[in-house]
Amino acid sequence: MADAGRHPNITLLTLSEIKSITGHVGNFQVRVIKKARFVREGECTACGDCAEACPVTVPDEFNMGLSTRRAIYQPFPQAVPSAFVVDMNYCLGHDPIVCGKCIEKCEKRCIDFNMGDQELEFEVGTIIVATGMEIYDPTALDEYGYTRFENVVTSIELERLINAGGPTQGEVIRLTDRKVPRSVAFIQCVGSRSQRRGQPYCSNICCMNTIKCTIMLKEHYPELEVKVFYVDIRAFGKGFEDLFRRSKGLGVRYIRGLPGSIKEDPKTRSLILTVENTATNQLERHQAELVALAVGLEVKPVRGLLQGHHLLDFFHVLGRMHAHRQR
Repeated sequence: MADAGRHPNITLLTLSEIKSITGHVGNFQVRVIKKARFVREGECTACGDCAEACPVTVPDEFNMGLSTRRAIYQPFPQAVPSAFVVDMNYCLGHDPIVCGKCIEKCEKRCIDFNMGDQELEFEVGTIIVATGMEIYDPTALDEYGYTRFENVVTSIELERLINAGGPTQGEVIRLTDRKVPRSVAFIQCVGSRSQRRGQPYCSNICCMNTIKCTIMLKEHYPELEVKVFYVDIRAFGKGFEDLFRRSKGLGVRYIRGLPGSIKEDPKTRSLILTVENTATNQLERHQAELVALAVGLEVKPVRGLLQGHHLLDFFHVLGRMHAHRQR
């Protein structure tokens, strides 16, 4: 991202959204609304003094709500541009009389509450729609107890706990007692490969994400008991099968079958998983102090911007590019 931000032929417009697209292939007119940042990004050095002075704390979206941020903040480490931004949904107000502590603390005087949104216009020849994806919300899967049991987390939340730059500086803890768990269980295909709830397709990344997490857990906590409940492991890329073998070699136990229910022990707050082991055709119960749900991905639909002949022209360009490659 930093290389893209510094490249002379690349213009990055953050906090921006497309207002309209007109024209045709090779000659599109694009109108963009660049929302006010309230911090002059060219002058901000990202020192963080303003955030330390800010009295407002809200859940940090980047850390999945496992930590807090200020109303003036940097979205995540190494964000581009390297500048802070004011979240007006939580800021105490534009008027320095109301608060203004961040302005008083900023030595560069780059915070400007008088900033307004800008409307920009561009002429472009080709448009690439990067649709993006969303993480499946497992709350609907009541049998897994997500949001009911504090020690049931998603794989993304576990990622932030493992990360050295995360809310716990890389120490994996249970959310109930803030202690390192002695056992962790992963449940695969949560929101994927289901005709009833979630998506019918494989999300592609979940198996290898879990394998990576198991290796990191065993390297940091060799005595930790780790179990993975799965349908089948799809190690699809180069070197991925070797990682799978490495995970098993570290003592991670892979159990073929998905739990039908999770219950919580009211005394210890540990989780009890009931699962049919399809390799042995036996009904088993397993206990884990922390459960991670390997959530799948949902594709964001494209709405509103490329309509009618514009959308047809867009796919026509893609078709010509594909035909050219075939030749």
